[in-house]
Amino acid sequence: MYACGYTAKNNKEKKMKNFKRILSIALAISVLFGMATGTFAFEGKVKYTSGEYELTKISHPDKGLGEVDGIVDYIGEGAVSAKDEGQGDRGQNYAWSAIAYGDCVYVSTNYNSLGLTLGFMDSVLGNDFDPTEMNATLDVMFNGHFYTGEPDGGNTGGVLTKINTKTNEVTVLMSKSTTGHNVQLRNACEFNDKLYFCGSVNGLPKIIEVDPNNNDKCTIVYEGINQKDYYQAYLHGICTGIRGLCAYKDYLIVSMVTLGGAQILISSNPSAGQEAFTVIADQQELFDYPAYHFPDSIYGGSIWEMVEYNDDLYVSICTGTPDNKPDEYTMQSFALVKGEMGENATDWTWTPVIGDKNDGAKYTFGIDPERTRAGAGVIYVYNDYLYIGEYNDEEIPLEHILFKADFTFMNRNLEQSVSLYRMDKNEDIELIMGDATEMFPEGGKSGLGSGFGRNENQYIWRMEEYNGKLYVGTFDTSSLLEPVGQFSNGDLLSMTPAEWAKLIGYIKTFIEISTVAGENAVTTQSINDEDIDDLKYLYNKYSVDELAKMMSDKVHGNGTRTAPQSELALSTLVKTVEGFLETAGYMKDAERGFDLYVTEDGINFETITTNGFSDPYNHGLRTFAAMDDGLMIGTANPFYACQVWMLTDGNEIPEPDNSFLGILETVFGDVFRYMVAFFKEIGLVFDVLF
Repeated sequence: MYACGYTAKNNKEKKMKNFKRILSIALAISVLFGMATGTFAFEGKVKYTSGEYELTKISHPDKGLGEVDGIVDYIGEGAVSAKDEGQGDRGQNYAWSAIAYGDCVYVSTNYNSLGLTLGFMDSVLGNDFDPTEMNATLDVMFNGHFYTGEPDGGNTGGVLTKINTKTNEVTVLMSKSTTGHNVQLRNACEFNDKLYFCGSVNGLPKIIEVDPNNNDKCTIVYEGINQKDYYQAYLHGICTGIRGLCAYKDYLIVSMVTLGGAQILISSNPSAGQEAFTVIADQQELFDYPAYHFPDSIYGGSIWEMVEYNDDLYVSICTGTPDNKPDEYTMQSFALVKGEMGENATDWTWTPVIGDKNDGAKYTFGIDPERTRAGAGVIYVYNDYLYIGEYNDEEIPLEHILFKADFTFMNRNLEQSVSLYRMDKNEDIELIMGDATEMFPEGGKSGLGSGFGRNENQYIWRMEEYNGKLYVGTFDTSSLLEPVGQFSNGDLLSMTPAEWAKLIGYIKTFIEISTVAGENAVTTQSINDEDIDDLKYLYNKYSVDELAKMMSDKVHGNGTRTAPQSELALSTLVKTVEGFLETAGYMKDAERGFDLYVTEDGINFETITTNGFSDPYNHGLRTFAAMDDGLMIGTANPFYACQVWMLTDGNEIPEPDNSFLGILETVFGDVFRYMVAFFKEIGLVFDVLF
């Protein structure tokens, strides 16, 4: 049922031929209209201000737009350095998990997110392609902005770091080059004054303990699939990345995956290691909901998140599999299951709240039967409510575009952006942000439509409380769809001659790498200054529909390019063009870069940014970590690497005054301040004191 990564030679050759045909279509479009991102001026900003909110860049604070970031520095041959020497590490794409402790924040990164995803597509899902050819294609599509690997071929893997937010000092705790651990840690929490991370280590699902009071000692305290079973997991397409993790009462709760499916485990003393964990739910006890294979929704997202709410444990689960797909372009939506602890900490009763109504669920998968796109649900407790944010599955639609030249899945996601709900202690759910449906005829209580009124928002990625307010960050898909969006948002008109020259260079490299022949081939020609002028003239003069007809005429043989001869090829091309233009329409008014919103009452939202802190390459807000003196924010940026920012709202806890007078004021309070004011007035307090 599941692809194993091994195909017959003839099948591979067939797939390569199809892939090259798709690339030829992409190349035809790029030559006709110039696939490239727009130009953005480097302003060297290290701060972003929005009303009372001020954000200061912590990672490589001297690096601006389009410069390499990524917390650590790449020093060559797959090695990283904690010392900021200015070169950064472009491969550290996501600040994937984070947690604060004292003046420090611990951040784990995801390395080369798209490369990792393409690797899954190639090996596990069977979408065979030539890596050199793919990288050349991405260079053409993004004009070299997308990270495709280090020039020297080095691979650093993910890292676990510690950042002192007072001094900006960085310490590498785990990395492939320093400790032999390629860490891809997706979530973190504090328990019993220690920090716990979950995810994969060298491809195996593991729980990591960090002891900040013992020189940040890192210990693997639990391992789900061992090295012996890993090969079997790979053959069966099992996703070994885990992310469900939380503190519950006096226990640490962790999600896990085995050859038999998903599990939930509990421990009162995780420091004791493997034997201190007990399974409290397996695949069957979770109603066989968890989707844990790569061909599943979110590429096997399985148990997404877990939180304590109203004395119970609530578990968000990805459920979509190839077997339960409603149609070709839809995966079954998420479920929410409640766990109730019995008298014994290992005795639990599980009840579906969102899921299959035949199992007793109060709400259908995804809550609203008209809302069919959300593969995962993000959950967070704020002001006695459980907030539930949607995530539209973007990996599978991107796969459809890359390997099938089919935009339908993506366009359906864009049509139905994400919503935000909240549930009370009676498990009654109301719509906070979203479009009107039969279930919620008045729409969201906030008055905002789905995606906060922006179709490009496809993920309520993270939520966090700080200084009594709820912060909500998004994933903005327009950054990844800019090769399409530029046709309708005006970026092409802002390209400089140098940028055009750069693009043409990438196109020539692509042509040299991939020589496309056969009946479906598209011949190419060089682009000169006259072509560029013609492009700008056409773009200003004609509508999208008129340009679409021109493009169709050119591709069909009325221009300089060779027409496909078969009706099937022609039909595929027309479908691709139509889907392409529909996506471009959604991107017309899109603003690249994630959004960040804040609310105090949980209903009315204030906008902090809709452009990734003025960086269109920051496509997602991936992590929060609340501290005494600020809210740490980690970004997702597959172009120039993740960034770390610190947000302040003017209500931070001030630094303690350890001076003589500061100590007296702390001890004696207002009485001391009145005495100081009096003595100042009569001149009896000397300058040496004040």
